[in-house]
Amino acid sequence: LHYQTEGGLKAWAIVYPPTNKDFQAPPGSKPPLLVKIHGGPTAAASTGYNLGIQYWTSRGFTIADVNYGGSTGYGREYRERLKGKWGIVDVDDVTNVATHLAKMGQVNADELCI
Repeated sequence: LHYQTEGGLKAWAIVYPPTNKDFQAPPGSKPPLLVKIHGGPTAAASTGYNLGIQYWTSRGFTIADVNYGGSTGYGREYRERLKGKWGIVDVDDVTNVATHLAKMGQVNADELCI
């Protein structure tokens, strides 16, 4: 998923919707959101098997694994967005993914956790 963040820039996240073959949410309800932030500062989220993500999605949560500005894998300009702005660019990008998913109606806006 790419979405707009501060200054009209784009940020990236891997979004995992809730998945459990033995459970279905009540009609009209939206899942809560957990926003996951990788270590780094210039590391990156991966789509590799992750038991933590499996645990939460099987229990009805959506997970957004954010590759905030400064993450590797999106080019030099993207990686260098974090230079001198630790705690600013990364925080903007993780809060904006939560806002974006809530505005798109994919998660419950009253149940967001970063």
